[in-house]
Parts: sequence; C-alpha cells; structure tokens
Amino acid sequence: MEITSDQLKWLNSLSCHRLSSDDEHKKLILSFENKRNPNLVDSLQTTAWLEDEDGSTAYYIIKNDDGFPLFFFSLKCGALYQHLDEAQIQERKKAYALIKRLMTNPQNKEEENLAAIMVEQLRAGKDLSDEEIKHFLNVSTDKNQNFLKFLSGDKSRDPNKHIIRVSNTHSGIELVHFCSNDQAKAIWKEYNFPQSIGKIVFWYHIVPIIERVRDIVGCKYLFLFAADSTEDGSLINYYNVELKLNRPNDIGTSKPIYDFNCIFMCSEINNLLQHRIDFLKNFNPDIPIGAV
Repeated sequence: MEITSDQLKWLNSLSCHRLSSDDEHKKLILSFENKRNPNLVDSLQTTAWLEDEDGSTAYYIIKNDDGFPLFFFSLKCGALYQHLDEAQIQERKKAYALIKRLMTNPQNKEEENLAAIMVEQLRAGKDLSDEEIKHFLNVSTDKNQNFLKFLSGDKSRDPNKHIIRVSNTHSGIELVHFCSNDQAKAIWKEYNFPQSIGKIVFWYHIVPIIERVRDIVGCKYLFLFAADSTEDGSLINYYNVELKLNRPNDIGTSKPIYDFNCIFMCSEINNLLQHRIDFLKNFNPDIPIGAV
C-alpha cells in the first residue's frame, strides 16, 4: 500500500543537514552511539567535521523536529571500471593483422567481404573512427606496429606506473558511511513506521541527493563496501534485498586499506530511481481481505 499523507508529513518533519553547516552539530554528534558499528561513530566524532569542511567527503545528519540526530551518512565521488582482458587484446591484434592482409592483398571477393565485416566488428567493439581505420591500413610496417601498441594501451606511451589500464570506466558515488543512532531507537519507535530507519533514510534522503548530483555532473553507479562480519552475510543480504545493491562480476573499483575486508556492492542509479518509486508505492504492507 502506498505511503499515506500522515506518514509523508512525519517524514518531511525529519531534516537532512550537511555536518559542518552548523556549529551546533559538533555537540549533537557526541550523543551518537552505535554498538554494532563503533568505528563508524568514531569517524563521525573525530575526522568527519574536517573532511566535510574541506569537501573531500560530504557528511549528512538526519534530525527529527526536536533537533535530535537519528542517523548519519556520507558520500564521495569514485570511479568504477570494467576489467581489461589481455587475451582479448592479443586476439584483436591478430584481427588487425588479418584485416591488413585481406584488404591490401585479397585473394578473392569473399576475402574482401570478410575484411569489411571485420572492420565493422572492430569499430563496434573498440569505437574506432574511420580515420583511425584508414590510418591503420595505410601506415608502413614499423608504424603499423606502433599503431597496434597504441590501440592496445601500450604503457610506453604513458610512463606513469600508477595508471591502471582498463576496458572501460564508469562514474560513481560511494556511500561511505551509513549508520543509525542507538540513542534514537525509542524516538524512532514512536513513529510506528513499517519500514526501518535505514531504508527510509536511503530511499527518501540519499537517493534524491544522488539524483541531484547526477543531474549536475553525470553519474552511472552508486557503490559501497559492506563491512559484513556475520557468518550468514546478513548485512550483505540487507543491502541486496532492501537497498537493491548487487555484487557484480564485471565491474570493479579501487579498494582502500580501510575497506580491505569489505565486500564491494553497487547498482546503476537509473535502477535506484525506479526502485525508489516502488518503495513509496509499497511503503505499507497490504492488509489481507477480511482482516480486522
């Protein structure tokens, strides 16, 4: 059942603020507590203010209409990528050499047609321009080898040893912290919502922020590192079922020491925007027919 007007009124009474926007927040966060994730609270109470102030990470706190902090989360930009298949590069090099032979010295019409088909396949898979293909087919043997190196990402062209070559890159936003205040459990219980505070903060506050960011700079993914120490993977399951984040096989990112033992999860932002609509439409459980 869709969210009611009274529930929306309650939700709208909760406010979302950047941490460093008000000096009073320095006192408020001292009351924050979470026994399950004490490291997150420690970050909030030690380094968060400076990080939010200098803009390296954006911290937000959710307060009720009495000004009590119920939840905090933080966001920062990141980059995702698709793995570069070295074997695929070698196969592409062989294909270039075959095209070169077929187009410069075709033995028959069938070879000419095959070369044209292969050019179109390469263009589709590698986004080669007509100029690049023309250049490839007309350069000398020595220059041709250099061109092959260029297309396959030859590291000698860029000596920076810290550059990692990948097949494709994607823009992303990282959900760095996501933590409720144990001190606010009694307050939240009074609201009598059918959904947990984490789900409501995510769908009602975080996803709209991500949408606004995407409208300004363009962004494809939301991702996080799940610090799940449970044997049954309950936290990962929560992120998957309730927040619609997945563990992809074809998308990766860089992982800092802080998150070495965490699980990478992500979702396309377009999917999250649709799930947000579904969340609000199905906010309340349906009442069975005949139930009192």
